[in-house]
Amino acid sequence: MTNEEIAENGRRLFQSTENLRKSIPDLYALIDSLRNFVEEEEFFGEVTDLGDEDAGGKGEWLSTAYAYNAGVMSSPKRVQGQKGPNKSPKQIGTISIITRLCNSDDLNDAIPAWPWLNQACLIVAWHPKDNPEDNWEIENFEPNDENVVSIVHLGKGLWSWREDEKDYAYFFVLPIFALRNEFDLKRFALHPLKLLFDADDPGAVAEDAFRNVHVLMPQSG
Repeated sequence: MTNEEIAENGRRLFQSTENLRKSIPDLYALIDSLRNFVEEEEFFGEVTDLGDEDAGGKGEWLSTAYAYNAGVMSSPKRVQGQKGPNKSPKQIGTISIITRLCNSDDLNDAIPAWPWLNQACLIVAWHPKDNPEDNWEIENFEPNDENVVSIVHLGKGLWSWREDEKDYAYFFVLPIFALRNEFDLKRFALHPLKLLFDADDPGAVAEDAFRNVHVLMPQSG
């Protein structure tokens, strides 16, 4: 390696780290706002915090991704003439919000056409009432053999995890820099999620949910 190449590599690392330093405050604000919005009564009703997940890079020097998981609860309505307390709330699904900054490892040439493999993005994912106790994990979006077999693009920007020809859970992907303020978070992330989460067939409402929303599609070529 020449002295010029050594210096150029140093400049690239400097600029990449500088960009990350400048972006981190906005990313933390984004994560905090999303957490607060998910827990707002107007979106999902009662929500329970299922905890966070952090993905470290090699040597744990930086986090390549961050996830927040929440359980959506349903409280049985009190009926006329009912005696005694209401039944305990029942979990009817989970929501996972993954902020993915980069890949956790080097990728080979034979990678799937997933748009989240080459840019920072927000992955908005959920498990519906058929699988209400499960949640997405950061590693589910890495291009390993199991994930490649299971992740399917259903069309219109809606993706699913498919097992035995059945869609088990769903997600969509937004570029980080499309989310510039709280209005964008509600319009592009929370409102589509609400519509899709409540639908018996998310694929049937995906076009309406993503109207004027910059969801990421499979890459061509």
